[in-house]
Amino acid sequence: MLITEYFQQIESQIADCVHILETSLLKDKRSLHIGIIEGGLIFTDESVLHFIEFVNVKETAEVYKYSYHYQDRNGNLIFRYDMAPHHREVETFPHHKHIHSNKVMEASAPALAQVLDEIDDLIGG
Repeated sequence: MLITEYFQQIESQIADCVHILETSLLKDKRSLHIGIIEGGLIFTDESVLHFIEFVNVKETAEVYKYSYHYQDRNGNLIFRYDMAPHHREVETFPHHKHIHSNKVMEASAPALAQVLDEIDDLIGG
């Protein structure tokens, strides 16, 4: 797959989410297959998702770095998935999920579509 096709898939997933009011995306094509996509999404309840993916899609989607940071309208963390290597105690290290109570949980690396589904469920989808 080409990185431009991957970017189009991400844009399509965002367009399919009925709770998104506003979208801001930056796409950085590093090669035919490698790129960074980051953005901010504002939802109907004024919550916000900030995300970044650094990915190689030559054969399969190999994600070098990701973060999906979801917060309420006041900027309070609801959850964040990331792979920063600072929670070695988590069995899914380096992948983990932060939740609003500052708790860190085991979590597999999600795709943006899964994160959007989780947000839809929280909003009332």
